[in-house]
Amino acid sequence: MTRTTFVALALLIATALPARAADDPVDEAKRLYLSAAYDAALAALSNLPPSVDVDEVDKYRALCLLGLNRQQDAQEIVQRLVTRRPLAKLDDGDSPKLLAMFKEARARVIPTAARSLYVSAKDNFEKGQVKTAAAQFHDVIALVAEADSANDAALGDVKILAEGFSKLAEQLLAQQTAASNKAAAEVAAARAEPAPPAPARVFDAAATDVVPPVAISQVMPEWNPPTGFQSKNYTGTLEIVIDEQGVVTSAALTSPVNVTYDQLLLSATKRWRYRPAQRAGQPVKYRKAIAIVLTPGAREE
Repeated sequence: MTRTTFVALALLIATALPARAADDPVDEAKRLYLSAAYDAALAALSNLPPSVDVDEVDKYRALCLLGLNRQQDAQEIVQRLVTRRPLAKLDDGDSPKLLAMFKEARARVIPTAARSLYVSAKDNFEKGQVKTAAAQFHDVIALVAEADSANDAALGDVKILAEGFSKLAEQLLAQQTAASNKAAAEVAAARAEPAPPAPARVFDAAATDVVPPVAISQVMPEWNPPTGFQSKNYTGTLEIVIDEQGVVTSAALTSPVNVTYDQLLLSATKRWRYRPAQRAGQPVKYRKAIAIVLTPGAREE
């Protein structure tokens, strides 16, 4: 079978494959390569959409060219791949010929690529593009580590400079991150609603360092007992809270006095005034307990 007939047959087989194969030209090229249809695979790898993995495409182009014994053409493809991606790696299971060619190409390309990338990284660093520069310095260090720099003093200097700039770039990035986080926290704090003030402490008779409030006006409502409530005394306990201005802010009967008198008493507390309690010379809130005794015909004050 002539080569022309073989290629035509391979193309015919390719067109007979399921429609899904044509949807991915790289997969189609792989199948053609595995079937030793190298010319047809190269044809499938031409005019590809921009979304394909160009590194993988060049790898299979080189494999097809090696299959066709086009050594020089394969070397050019590998050289192009390595120049574009000096840190790219091949699978250990790939063709030994391709691996050897790839290794030789990297040995030629890496020293130049490292120097060129260092220049670009330093330029970006000086322009203030620290994040980009940091990534590039990291790649420079990785490239030099794979190159034989023992006999290349200039390449060794590149490594030392790249390591120094890399550390400096990381420090600057850390400072930028810290400043950004601080600014974000300040903005968030400024936008947040202010926290409600803590409630003032309320003291009582148990606080020995507090001077109790003094009544200025504490008029008790008159007790005019209705029929049936005239034959006995009634007692109870009223608890009030006096604020720093001497005003009664709350009142409650912890022990009710009399159903006909309790509401009168609670209403009267709204008009009471005091000289506020004092603690270390400052007015404070105070909870005061008042004993109430109702005697028929008398008025409590």
